[in-house]
Amino acid sequence: MRNQRAQKENGTALIDVLYVLLDLISHGLKRVLMVYFIHGLLEVKDRYKNRERWVETGLVFSLLAFYMAVNYVPFMKALFYGSEEGLVQSRSSIFPVFINLLFVMGYGLHFYGGKKSNICYLLFTACTLNELVMFTLHSLFVAIISGISALMTYLVIEENVFILENFYPIFSVIQFLWNLSFHVVFLVLLYKVISSLKRNFAAINREFSHVQTLFLFVPGIIGLCFSIMLRSILYTYNESHIGFLMDEYPETRFLIPLISGLCLISILFSAVILRKLVESSEKEAMVEIYRNRIGDMEEHMKDVERLYDGIRGMRHDMKNCIADLEILMCRERESDGDYREEIRGYLDGLCEAMDELDMKCNTGNPVTDVVVSRKIRAMKERGISFACDFLFPEKLGISAFDISILLNNGLDNALEASEREKNPFIRLSSYCKGNMFFIEIRNTFTGSIQTSDTGNTLKTSKNDTSIHGFGIKNMKSCAEKYYGTLRCESGDGEFLLAVMLQGKEN
Repeated sequence: MRNQRAQKENGTALIDVLYVLLDLISHGLKRVLMVYFIHGLLEVKDRYKNRERWVETGLVFSLLAFYMAVNYVPFMKALFYGSEEGLVQSRSSIFPVFINLLFVMGYGLHFYGGKKSNICYLLFTACTLNELVMFTLHSLFVAIISGISALMTYLVIEENVFILENFYPIFSVIQFLWNLSFHVVFLVLLYKVISSLKRNFAAINREFSHVQTLFLFVPGIIGLCFSIMLRSILYTYNESHIGFLMDEYPETRFLIPLISGLCLISILFSAVILRKLVESSEKEAMVEIYRNRIGDMEEHMKDVERLYDGIRGMRHDMKNCIADLEILMCRERESDGDYREEIRGYLDGLCEAMDELDMKCNTGNPVTDVVVSRKIRAMKERGISFACDFLFPEKLGISAFDISILLNNGLDNALEASEREKNPFIRLSSYCKGNMFFIEIRNTFTGSIQTSDTGNTLKTSKNDTSIHGFGIKNMKSCAEKYYGTLRCESGDGEFLLAVMLQGKEN
């Protein structure tokens, strides 16, 4: 008898140890999945760049330590749950959930860089997914264990000898396997949801605007509020009686997983919808970029046609000019008169006509000559002083058409900004360092740079934002084609647009 009691106590102790290990491993893996979710979507601040793994490990272990303290240390259990026995009412679990959420968001804001709204959303969503997945599966597994308990009770009533003799160990094993199954299914489902969400956010590949973040936040907030409501009423303990919501209201066995599942789906769908909208917006932007490039080509062709038409016209008119000069010279000899002023005026008019065809700037390439010359004429009309130290990088294998796009858009932006300033000027320069080619456009500027909501691009100052603002995108696209970058700075009364392009090795 004593041996049986000792074996029973040893078995109970072993089961308790296994429960604790299973609980800690499961919660540790939940925290690992949280880190997996934010890894790649958030970047640690520069001062922690070399310790990113330590930051992620610290998040996992600090959350696990908090969970262990709240659920296994008597003092902490009494503090958070109101009893050293632990959780006796589901309502008591709300406060630890809030503390956990606040700690996670505070940790993220301290160690991770980027827009704070993005950091808060991703960490908030990671915590909310944990809650919703749990309640989605909870009713199903409660129904399973209830069915098993009913079967065991029936076998006991039927006086099944094997069940009567081994009831405790059998039921203990069943409970453990039930817990194990719940944790495994929970982790698999949580991983699937997190992976799907992460793929959509990774496809967006940029920080969210404030409006986009608000759009994403809404289903998560609804889901968290629903889970808090469930925690407040799921089960209560009154005078040694445990009141279970699903027993009192059987329909909640279906409603709870249904609503939790719908909240999960809405979180996933919000990410999918945002990805589709961003992709559609990017396609529209690319279409507009190509339209602008075609417009640049048309402008260039018009300049070339104007130049060639002028040359053909000059060739046609030159014979008449020479004939007129000969007549004037003959008249001077015959009449012994003085036609010098008429001849001088004729020659001046001829020189002016030739000046109209002359390139205002020699950049070393006919395409960029036309572009810069056209902009010089526009600056002259608007009273903007211009200095040019630009030379086309002939040996670097960079397309003259791509350079013309950079010059067209860059000088257009400089023109627009300068004409609103006093004493406007524009300076265009370029230089090479090895196989790197740099273009710098400086102009008078006393305002401040406006960036878009994403923080990555300049915001257009024009009213119709649907058709404007593509100049910088055009330039950025050209720079990225040559593995380069585009940089904007302002200060000391001027604006600097710097473009770096990587050419072929000399």
